[in-house]
Amino acid sequence: MTVSDFSPATPIRLVTECRVVFRSATACRNRLLAFLSALIVLGPLMGPHHAQAEVAAQSIPLPKGFDYPNGIAVGPEGDLFVGSVTAGHILRVSTDGTTERAFQETDEVFAGTSLRFDTQTGLLWVTSPDFLGQEINGERVRRPHRIAAIDLSQGEVVWSSTIPDQGFANDIALDNKGGIYVTDSIGDRILHLAAPGASFETIADDAFFAPGDLGPAGIVMTPSGDLIVGLYSDGALFRVRLNEVGAEVVPLNLTRKIQNPDGLAMTDDGRLLILEGAVQSGDGKLLVVDLEGPAPLLVEPLVDGLDMPLNLTVFGNKVAVTEGRLRHFMLDDPSLAKTGPFRVVVVTLEEE
Repeated sequence: MTVSDFSPATPIRLVTECRVVFRSATACRNRLLAFLSALIVLGPLMGPHHAQAEVAAQSIPLPKGFDYPNGIAVGPEGDLFVGSVTAGHILRVSTDGTTERAFQETDEVFAGTSLRFDTQTGLLWVTSPDFLGQEINGERVRRPHRIAAIDLSQGEVVWSSTIPDQGFANDIALDNKGGIYVTDSIGDRILHLAAPGASFETIADDAFFAPGDLGPAGIVMTPSGDLIVGLYSDGALFRVRLNEVGAEVVPLNLTRKIQNPDGLAMTDDGRLLILEGAVQSGDGKLLVVDLEGPAPLLVEPLVDGLDMPLNLTVFGNKVAVTEGRLRHFMLDDPSLAKTGPFRVVVVTLEEE
């Protein structure tokens, strides 16, 4: 099944994350899942072990002018929030299908490569790296990469900071204690921030993290409290075990390397979802790995045909993926640029 087979027109304009939020908002979750049940089963899952399984998927077109979507999260009322690689505006997709600008770009927030809403604090965390920069007098100039916390109720930045040592904040995982873990793709490290205004702490800067041009990218916390991190250029994944004396970084033994692993997420039944950006080939995929399976861990494709997928969020048995379409920038090839509205792709997952 390829996502390119889907029509961009869809009555569904909602995608949301209930893995965390709807444990305390069951009624809202049921309403949203009922709304999304209209998705049509479009074809079989790829992979020999899923020959009889089916997957439902559909596209959510984003408004004209909202380009290169990346970060994706859900707010306290179930509204979807989507960030962009190239702008700090944050889009809200309401549960009734309407869209509006929920946050206006500022000097502190000029991109949104990762969005994570923390129900404990009511804050929306945003990584804001100047990924593309600007060409000035023949030189590529980038602003210092930043991270921010936004009060959604006020639409205001309550705290922001540059990344220490000119780091590049790529992705975020909540620590479930009011703080966050952040991947630094240039500094080849994982940072921890206990709360807005706290000092950044480096929890892992292992030599494993530095084999490629871009290092740690996607990050997610497992149910056991470990972190899973992907190396964007190298294609490897690692488990980071946190303990009182430091972090233990252990490579995951996979059946194959991932072509530019980006966003990571955990399903409710404990499987790891991986976005394969596939910059060179252009065949981006949604992959799944059973972390409890025998080594080497089988890398199975669920969906292919995605155009440089960047980030994702899980809600119940569904996952929403932002499709970045950035290959023409990455490969400096204008012929790869796509026209038409950007989109979020929603996929229904089969339970194990």
